Amino acid sequence: MTLKEMFLNAIITNKIGENIKGSIFVETSEFKNYFKQIIFSNYVGTFLPAATIEKGRGEATHTKYLFRVKRGVYRVHYGAIKEQIEKNIQEECDEFYLKQIK
Repeated sequence: MTLKEMFLNAIITNKIGENIKGSIFVETSEFKNYFKQIIFSNYVGTFLPAATIEKGRGEATHTKYLFRVKRGVYRVHYGAIKEQIEKNIQEECDEFYLKQIK
């Protein structure tokens, strides 16, 4: 599982992030605290900025799915969350199917 998938799954399961009027916001400090045990410390500080969509753009991509709201605060693009939920459902269906045919 990639760090992006772990990050989005942590949001989906309400382990990190705050839902404010239908938008999910994540603070850098919260991200660092949650992932401190599994990520090299030098990478933790660069993950969120590296996934930020450039100003003036609105579409998420595979590598860009956050909006920088202010220093240390990011809003997660809805499309990235939706895509991860769909992927999780597909994986669960695949696992269920494989168990049934064995």
